[in-house]
Amino acid sequence: MYVLEAEHLCKSYRSRGKKTEVLQDVSLKIEKGEMVAVMGASGSGKTTLLHILSGIDTPDSGEVFLGGQDLASFAPGELAIFRRRNLGMVFQDFQLLESLSVEENILLPMVLDRKNREEQERQIGRVMRQMGLGELASRRVTELSGGQKQRVAIARAVIQEPSLIFADEPTGNLDAGTAERILRCMAGLSQRNGSSMVIVTHDAHVASCCHRILRLENGGVS
Repeated sequence: MYVLEAEHLCKSYRSRGKKTEVLQDVSLKIEKGEMVAVMGASGSGKTTLLHILSGIDTPDSGEVFLGGQDLASFAPGELAIFRRRNLGMVFQDFQLLESLSVEENILLPMVLDRKNREEQERQIGRVMRQMGLGELASRRVTELSGGQKQRVAIARAVIQEPSLIFADEPTGNLDAGTAERILRCMAGLSQRNGSSMVIVTHDAHVASCCHRILRLENGGVS
C-alpha cells in the first residue's frame, strides 16, 4: 500500500471574474520512506498541491488517500485529528508560537492530542537529541536564528512519528550552510523513522537529495 495516493486532482481559482486553472488532472503516488521533491516555476501551483495532499485545502475534483483513507470521507473535526496524528507539516515561515518556549512549541501536537506526560517526555527527549536542540529547550522563539527555528519546526512536525511529512520550501529562507544541515536532518529522520516526505522546493540541490523529483508545469506533473 502506498502512503499517499492522489487521483485526477483539479483545482482552479477565480479572481475578478477570471478563472485560473492551477491543477489539471494531477495523479501521483508516494511510497513508504520515499523523499519526493516537487519543483516548478513560481505560481505553478506547488503550494496548492501540497495543501491539497495534506488536507489543508480541498480539490475541485479528484481524490486523496492517505494510508488508504479517503480524506473526503472525514468530517472537519475528524480530519484535524487524523492530520495531527498521521501527518507532519513544515511551513516556509515556520509558524511557531512566539509566546511558547522551544520545548512547548515542539510538544504542541501531543498536548492537543492529550498525550500523557510520560509519553511527552519520552518523545521530546528523542526529538531534541535528533535535532540537536537540547540546549535550546527553554528558549523563546524570538531568541532563535532562522536555522534554529526551522529545526524546531521540523521537530514539531515529527514529534508524533508521522508516516508522512510535508515541507514547503524548508530551506528557502536559510543560508547555504544552514540549509545543508537542515537537509541532512530531514534525510536522517526519513531513514531512521521510515517517514515519507513531500518537499516543495525551488532548490535543485535539495531536489537532488530526494529519491524522486516531480515537476509541476501547466497544471500537470511529470
